[in-house]
Amino acid sequence: MRIVAVIPVKQKSERIENKNFREFSDGLSLIEFKLKQVVDSNCFEKIYISSNSPIAKNLSEKYGIHHIDRDDYYCSNDIPWSDVIHHVVTSLPEDDNTSVAWCQTTSPLFWRYKEAVEKYKEVLNSSDYDGLITVTPFTGYLVTKNSRPFNYHWGVWHDYTQHMEKLYRVTGALYVAKKSEMIKNRYVISKKPYLFLTTPAEGVDIDTPFDFELAQLIYSNKKLLSYVG
Repeated sequence: MRIVAVIPVKQKSERIENKNFREFSDGLSLIEFKLKQVVDSNCFEKIYISSNSPIAKNLSEKYGIHHIDRDDYYCSNDIPWSDVIHHVVTSLPEDDNTSVAWCQTTSPLFWRYKEAVEKYKEVLNSSDYDGLITVTPFTGYLVTKNSRPFNYHWGVWHDYTQHMEKLYRVTGALYVAKKSEMIKNRYVISKKPYLFLTTPAEGVDIDTPFDFELAQLIYSNKKLLSYVG
């Protein structure tokens, strides 16, 4: 079974200025931090960077991985996300039967790629699953903007959280499916993905300045990193 990794990186980010290329830790930017994790996992036949950034291109040469130039048009938030996915995946010089691991720079605290890939190979041999996504358990009470309970009931029907139906938050750290499935669905999640559980620390997704600093804090505190979860 052939599995390749792709790391999508845009030159510009809106919520956090220069997000992918500012220092995260150990003198490394988010993109270089993620590159090291993916390369060190040693579980992919090839690793690609899809980007419009010359910095990302230089890093791909430094780490000996394959860079695919992405047009600025497909690096804009104005274009539908499904179009971006379709463009990135179809640009990979791989057979449609190849499995693709979509690895996000915004999840610097997740590095269990080898374990996840092994699990993907295992479940793909069954008829129960056709992909894999990373999730972290969610425990809490949700209310809509119209003040309506979403996942529980107010009043005497109120449940303790441990008695509620289990929910999971998609972390965005890793999506794995066959290239053909991603192209057909124009999406990174297959129809029946296996839920690969991560700790709350591993599930931190950097979308805001607060998230960035939270991830830095957790990473710098190795005790906290091992404790959370």
